[in-house]
Amino acid sequence: MGILRLFNGGFSLFRPGSLFQSLRIRTKLLAALVPSTIVILVGTGFVTNWFANQFLTEAVQRTVRLQTLALAHECESFLARCREDLLRLSEGPADFETLERFWASTRAIRGWTYAELAYLSERPGEKSWFAFDTGEDLHVPAVHEIAQVRPNPYEILEEAGELAVGEIHLSEVFESHYPLDAEEWNGLTRSRAVLRLATPVAGNDGKRAGFLILGVDARRFRDILSLYNSSKSPIFAYVRSPEVRYCYFVDTEGWILFQSEEPEGPPRPLATDTARSGFSGTFGKPGLPGAFRPAPCHCAYWKMIEDISRGRHGILTLNVNDASESAVDEVYVGYAPVHLPSAKGKGRVIGGVAFVDRSRLGLFAGYRQIDVIFVILLSSTVLVTLLIWLLSRLITRPIFELAAAVNHIQETGELKPLDLPTHDYETSFLKFSINNMISTIRDQIEEIRDRDRRLQQAAQRERAVFDEDPPALGTADPGVLIREIVGASPAVASLREEIGKAAAVDADVLIIGETGTGKQLAAEAIHKLSRRRHKPFISINCGALDENLLLDALFGHVRGAFSDARTDRKGAFLTAHGGTLFLDEVGTASPKVQQALLRAVAMRKIHPLGSDVEYDVDVRLIAATNQDLKDLVEKGVFREDLYYRLNVITVHTPPLREHREDIPLLAHHFLKEAEARMNRQEIGLSRGALERLKAYDWPGNVRELQNCITRAVAMVEGSLIHVQDLQLGDFAPEPEPPTPASPSPAPRDAPTCAQADETAGVSLNVRQARVIPLLLQKGEISRAEYQREVGDGLPARTALYDLQDLVTKGVLVKTGRGPATRYRLKDRSLIMNGAAKKSPQPCSAD
Repeated sequence: MGILRLFNGGFSLFRPGSLFQSLRIRTKLLAALVPSTIVILVGTGFVTNWFANQFLTEAVQRTVRLQTLALAHECESFLARCREDLLRLSEGPADFETLERFWASTRAIRGWTYAELAYLSERPGEKSWFAFDTGEDLHVPAVHEIAQVRPNPYEILEEAGELAVGEIHLSEVFESHYPLDAEEWNGLTRSRAVLRLATPVAGNDGKRAGFLILGVDARRFRDILSLYNSSKSPIFAYVRSPEVRYCYFVDTEGWILFQSEEPEGPPRPLATDTARSGFSGTFGKPGLPGAFRPAPCHCAYWKMIEDISRGRHGILTLNVNDASESAVDEVYVGYAPVHLPSAKGKGRVIGGVAFVDRSRLGLFAGYRQIDVIFVILLSSTVLVTLLIWLLSRLITRPIFELAAAVNHIQETGELKPLDLPTHDYETSFLKFSINNMISTIRDQIEEIRDRDRRLQQAAQRERAVFDEDPPALGTADPGVLIREIVGASPAVASLREEIGKAAAVDADVLIIGETGTGKQLAAEAIHKLSRRRHKPFISINCGALDENLLLDALFGHVRGAFSDARTDRKGAFLTAHGGTLFLDEVGTASPKVQQALLRAVAMRKIHPLGSDVEYDVDVRLIAATNQDLKDLVEKGVFREDLYYRLNVITVHTPPLREHREDIPLLAHHFLKEAEARMNRQEIGLSRGALERLKAYDWPGNVRELQNCITRAVAMVEGSLIHVQDLQLGDFAPEPEPPTPASPSPAPRDAPTCAQADETAGVSLNVRQARVIPLLLQKGEISRAEYQREVGDGLPARTALYDLQDLVTKGVLVKTGRGPATRYRLKDRSLIMNGAAKKSPQPCSAD
């Protein structure tokens, strides 16, 4: 088997086996044994996890069964107490006073009482009575009003007519309605869900005289379900995960009668909203509108009802995808029947309870299992890897020593012959071959270094070639040219667009920008593109005049206004009538000047000094500033009302550092201007000089660039401007790109300034100093990261030289080989002390 791959323009057959054969012995052992160990451990972990989940599932199911059986037992115990109370009452006189005392004692002892107490006589003329709990006492309707109770209590005489003394009849759960007031009833009732227990009462003659009835509030059963579903449950053993758990009560016909609720909070009516989640079916049973019966399609539910009807308990495991925010989809439903206790045993099944449980135990156990498997896997992998490493090191130790010696040559750059003890024939022969190769490489490096030095110096001194003439013309609107704005960057394009928009309307403009960014040019361009272009354009520098001279220059004076006023002076506002008045550096104006400007801007009227006449002026104001006027307003230096009068349209002139891509175009444009102004021809920039211009930050912006080019054209002797011909303020010109250092010591007759100042510590050039913050932060760097950090298209050869220079100075240590080569920080103190030093300069001129 093989794979075709493209190689040198053609296809060759690549065999995966050849890649394995080319690996080291240590790598082969690791590649063969470590994955096998991982596979075995992972497989063992999965099998163990599967068995553990099975046992955990069985444990959870047992807990659900226990909860359900305990719940059913408690319901049966409650029914047993109710049965005992009823039978005990049937043994005594069935008068109201006896039953009322029983009702009061039950409330005092148990904290609750029965919902109904009644004696219905079967003998003519004997008094029957019916009482129901109102929450505070018993309410006894009149005899003729008992029929108004729904369902009618007398119906039990027919349902339990065949009962013998001592037997119990239990009704279904139904909603009973009682009249609120016997005298002023008017159809208003009180409703309550109850179960009625009835037993025959014997008369003095031993025969059945009537029936005694106890009505049990169905909420008592609901409270039992709620208690056992809460943390206050008698069988609560540990804190459960926050999942939705609930219980509900069903009858033998499949109706869900009610569900558990939160034990805390106000009492709620019986409901089945949670229990019927995920089911479809019939809502509302005759006599109990809140009941719900699922549809026959829910086979698992009806299997549960069938088991309950037959007196069997069990558990169901269902996969439910409901809308609840649950971490697990597997639901356990435990169910158990509830019997009506009798003297002979459990008696008949009256219904059942179901407990719905979700458990995260399996999920948590799975996570723990995965953690354990991961730890075992990691530990085993480390141990196997360590064992393989030790064995392979013993076997291949001579080869590694030879490789380490060769790697040392690569890290230090010192091409010295290898001097290692002889271990065997193979390593001795390999050492001999490597020494011969080192000797050949040393000779070739010297030749390559000399050739590279000459090529780099020639490349940096070549004339920089521009793709095309710089676009000195830009368009603000179709057919309208902005000849002064030079640049092709998005920032310059945005500036042209702002100028065009500002020129299209006759409104005041505020130009904001740093010194030297072309605010004057922008103002002139706005005037030339506006409808006022045929009228005067007057420029006033507010920062160049004191307060009185500025007021006179702006508003003028009449003859005799002051001692030296021999003639009238119109002032800038009247001179610019119909045109544009440009106020440069308006932020430097004094408060008095600002006050005068505010009135002139607001009213468009001026009052020359010494004149009694006000003149209307039609002037468009363009103000410019290199300061933050908002900040001056907050400090109280500049008037806020004047600021908002001037700031109608705002134009931002971008600093040169934000559109460096325009530097070649601007440099070419200024070269042409300087040639024409100084009557020189064919003056160009070297590649090195152009790169230096692009690397400089230009605090003086375009004006500084123009002055730099003009100065260089004036001072250069030849026709090409080199790096050393540029004067960039404090930015010292850097020498031509250095060549890689020779492994042999530098000749004694050619010292550098850095060598002459060895006692001052490690010196760094500009590129190395730029990378210091990243190096101190990460502790290491690669050649590609060095190039990216320095920027400006730094060649890979120059980056390698800079890094090797730091290795030679003891600042960095080279590790790895090929693409994995890294340069780690060795001595932080050296690089911290050398960070502030200027780059080493040659002691003599180029």
